[in-house]
Amino acid sequence: MAPTNVFRFRPATIAAGDDRWFVEAWDSTLPYLASIGSTSQWQYVPSNLPGAVSKVKKMVTESDISAQKYPTSSPEVLEDGAVPPLDWSKAYVAEIDVKKENLPAALADKYSNIQGDVVAIPVGAMVLQGKSPEYVRAVIPEQDEKDPFIFLAFLMTDHRAGGLAKGSGSALLNIAKEEVKKLGLKRLCGDCWRGNGRRLVGYYDGQGLKAIGDFDVPKNEQDSWEGAVTEWRA
Repeated sequence: MAPTNVFRFRPATIAAGDDRWFVEAWDSTLPYLASIGSTSQWQYVPSNLPGAVSKVKKMVTESDISAQKYPTSSPEVLEDGAVPPLDWSKAYVAEIDVKKENLPAALADKYSNIQGDVVAIPVGAMVLQGKSPEYVRAVIPEQDEKDPFIFLAFLMTDHRAGGLAKGSGSALLNIAKEEVKKLGLKRLCGDCWRGNGRRLVGYYDGQGLKAIGDFDVPKNEQDSWEGAVTEWRA
């Protein structure tokens, strides 16, 4: 049996350059998606699209600001009625220690100049927010006063890391579920692409996030991005 990867988790920050790494990791998913027939999930290279780069930087920046405004994850940060603040946000990085001699070829140059025989490399990323994005609101509102939630806005694995990243997505989702509990809530929501036979929907289902509704985001006059909203309950 292959050994289980052991990850550390830390806040993603602008100071650490995590916004740039988020985009690199996003780029790394494209060859993998092509290999499983999911090319339509992302039809562009994120690093080549200013809007995608700005979106990622904004998420990490908002997490930095939220960490100052809400330094603890506890019911005390909630607004009246136990509704999360709409500007609450937490961005995470999952890291793993690896000997330089075992670095994947795709990352060897990036970390070869770091001192020491062992380096910590980021392999997974996640962003949690206190509100849903506009494109899912045909299924869930911005926030729900009767049934409040935390929204999983971003979850990514760096495919350049190969087997070193295995399990990081599941580990990050466990952190998300713990955040929900720390805030005194019962609900984690998110969204994902539902194309290619709902393969990604099935992954989230296996992680406990069940599909609760579908939506479509128009890309042009002929085509749309097919999504599903998912939900986990404590």
